[in-house]
Amino acid sequence: MDQMSERLGEYLTNIQTSIFTVSYRRVGTNWSYANMKHEYNLLYYIVDGSCVIRADHEVIQPLSGQLVLLPEGTNLTTFSDDEYFSKYYCHFTASLGETRLFDLLKLSAVIDVKDKQAIEEQFRQLCHYAAAKNKTSALRCKTILLGLLCTYIENSQLCKFADNGHSPLDAVNVVLQFIDKHLSEKLSVERLASLVHFHPHYFIQVFKTMVGCPPMQYITKLRFEHACIFLSSTGMSVYEIAERVGIEPDYFAKFFRHHSGMTPTEYRNRSAIMPQ
Repeated sequence: MDQMSERLGEYLTNIQTSIFTVSYRRVGTNWSYANMKHEYNLLYYIVDGSCVIRADHEVIQPLSGQLVLLPEGTNLTTFSDDEYFSKYYCHFTASLGETRLFDLLKLSAVIDVKDKQAIEEQFRQLCHYAAAKNKTSALRCKTILLGLLCTYIENSQLCKFADNGHSPLDAVNVVLQFIDKHLSEKLSVERLASLVHFHPHYFIQVFKTMVGCPPMQYITKLRFEHACIFLSSTGMSVYEIAERVGIEPDYFAKFFRHHSGMTPTEYRNRSAIMPQ
């Protein structure tokens, strides 16, 4: 897995979703719409029959046992020549921060399903909990939807990060690469924000949304993790390690004890006797 794919996987843990409609429908030749656009994503599972969908400039003909994903804002024209065809559908939004998920992640419009019974059961459960309206139903719906999206991403022939150089995700990637290369230096929110020409307050918000924590907390975590690796796997002195991870040597012991509950020497000695 390349670095971009690995980071994209980390970002996906911060997806925010909202479900608008979930249902099962049996339709036919009356299922005909021209030049429609929606402010939500459409996820279909074709149970039987088939239909034709023109999505922007792509024409697809999903069949029984296939999943279809149509991102919000797509220009859609649909029809069916079958007297009857049936489908489950879910209308939802998905975003990373202020950016629509499928503006960042490009996927195939239709995929084959390996375990049809499992997918159909997931949609049945989704319909059930969407109608239940109890204290956990919304959470269960979100969990099922995320599971369906995982299946879609894992089985999509097209799965690529849309690198246009201007999205918040691009900006965060620039900053993360800079942090990796300059961890030993003094890093501040102002310095990092200036790399991508963001106001510091906006930068903190974007970074937290994408990574899951504020930038300085991320840097502290990274410094501690690197220090642990150096202590357990190298013969570097504590002074050298402190400089390597960007912590003042005089403060390093206090920093390390605060995060681990032990001194650097105690950690190194314990690591030496731990089974490998």
